[in-house]
Amino acid sequence: MNHVFVIDSDPERRAEVCRVLLHGERHAEPFETPAEFLAFSKSEGIALVHDRDGAATRLCNDIRESTRLVPVLAYDEEPAIEQVVPVMQAGAASYLAWPFSQGGFSDEIERIGPAMREGLARKRRAAHARSLLTALTAREREVLVTLITLGTNKAIAKELDISPRTVEKYRAAILRRLGVDNSAQAIRVAVEGGAFDQAGAEVETQAALAHADAARGDLIG
Repeated sequence: MNHVFVIDSDPERRAEVCRVLLHGERHAEPFETPAEFLAFSKSEGIALVHDRDGAATRLCNDIRESTRLVPVLAYDEEPAIEQVVPVMQAGAASYLAWPFSQGGFSDEIERIGPAMREGLARKRRAAHARSLLTALTAREREVLVTLITLGTNKAIAKELDISPRTVEKYRAAILRRLGVDNSAQAIRVAVEGGAFDQAGAEVETQAALAHADAARGDLIG
């Protein structure tokens, strides 16, 4: 990963960070704010953001909610542990103390390289899985989600109040749309694409609505 996006609101420090990185074989591209970076940077690389007033945490959250495949590294002068922890919990790959040398930066990239590559590969799989899941109808997604908890056509049919033969047709359509050979592979796509997480959120929402309706009925009564 030789392309580094340097995000820093201080022009002098931003220029100095770029100068350090350019001493090696890296290409440094400067941005004043995370918003500018997200709006105008299209290539893949590493986002190196100066962490002031929660900038690194916000950038991690924004990237996680987008389709960008960019690891985040934060830096600051003498960062305190209470400053570093929330940034790492938000998903940053590392946190550096500024000033750092080109050699020190390269050593850190080498150290965290395997974890960054695995993280990017996982994000690519998730993005591909989400794109496949969009091809399913609402009922097909429902059948797919129940596969992991119920498994058999008969149990799924009872849960969804449809016939086992209809479930069988849905399962065949799901495999075809997802481009997989069996139900185990379809479930993997669903897991990587977050279908079960979404289903869980919907169940929680429905339960909350039912609870609210019951409470409202108690108040009316």
